[in-house]
Amino acid sequence: VSTQSTGDTKHPLIEKGDTGDMTLEQLFQSQITHISKNVPDYTRVILVPSQRDAVCDTVYPQPAPTTTTTLPPNVTLVPDPCLVQIGNVSLALTSTDILFHLSSEEMSHPPGSDRMGRLAGHLLDQNNFYPLFPGSDDCNIDYPHFIKHCFFDHQPDVLVLPSDLRFFVKNVKDTVVVNPGKLAKGAGTFFRMRVKGGVGSVTENTYVNVVKI
Repeated sequence: VSTQSTGDTKHPLIEKGDTGDMTLEQLFQSQITHISKNVPDYTRVILVPSQRDAVCDTVYPQPAPTTTTTLPPNVTLVPDPCLVQIGNVSLALTSTDILFHLSSEEMSHPPGSDRMGRLAGHLLDQNNFYPLFPGSDDCNIDYPHFIKHCFFDHQPDVLVLPSDLRFFVKNVKDTVVVNPGKLAKGAGTFFRMRVKGGVGSVTENTYVNVVKI
């Protein structure tokens, strides 16, 4: 699962409009092809768009990226946010930094409480990928579509919330919440997850490591 932009609007070359002989669409397609060729055919790649993707609509919720060419068979493009079912595991995915946005607006909290667990708990308590109104200036919210696409219809087993805040893995209200951090940021990080079958809930049988590169 990738939640980082494939053509970052804040990259110095893209900011200058210098993409060589390629259009932004061709650059996007070349990134997908590169990723697909460097993973085994049996590995499913899920790409979540970002507000900083040069070829995507900068609106929240954000539609899945579109491409004029045929995707590799092991690549799936999804919207931000989305719920994905893999076997018996439900994953809630977003690339929008709701943890940072919530932390910037929080005015009071119980003393000594777990800050990251508390912030993630707002999403699970409200069954909402973005429980903040009004939203951050960095997030252009389309409220009619927000109402349709930004609520959970069930509590996910795993909630992936990439953020500029420090990476973590926590069990929050019987959901595994993961902030994998940022891959392309200094000594970047990503997460590796393994779910075992057997007795007990998905949460009890899920093992997550945050890995530095």
